[in-house]
Amino acid sequence: MNIYLIAGDAAKALDFYMAGLGAEEITRWIDPDNGKIGHSEFKLGGQHLFLADDYDSMQALGVASPARLGGTSLTLWLAVDDLEAARDRAVAAGARLLADIETTGVAEGRRCRLADPAGHVWTLTGK
Repeated sequence: MNIYLIAGDAAKALDFYMAGLGAEEITRWIDPDNGKIGHSEFKLGGQHLFLADDYDSMQALGVASPARLGGTSLTLWLAVDDLEAARDRAVAAGARLLADIETTGVAEGRRCRLADPAGHVWTLTGK
């Protein structure tokens, strides 16, 4: 299974995923008609994710960016080796810290939550 993210500015989001979360860009296709990212793929945490700009035509499918929705309908979880370093790198790259590091009584142990520049919410878990 792959996750397909939609962003108001997919290029900015993709740049954040690389700088802030350590993603590796696999491919980026620019729509020649409008200069938007029509499709991109990146690898993060061993998973491949897809990302594209928010197109009006996607509205017919009920698909929209968090900016268009005024929120998000999903959260993404990423396990990291060094939670403090990952949080700091993400914030330095443009993430907004929603909840700082806390210890929980559930399986993930420690976590923090942040919103990326596109508005997607991430939970980073780790030691």
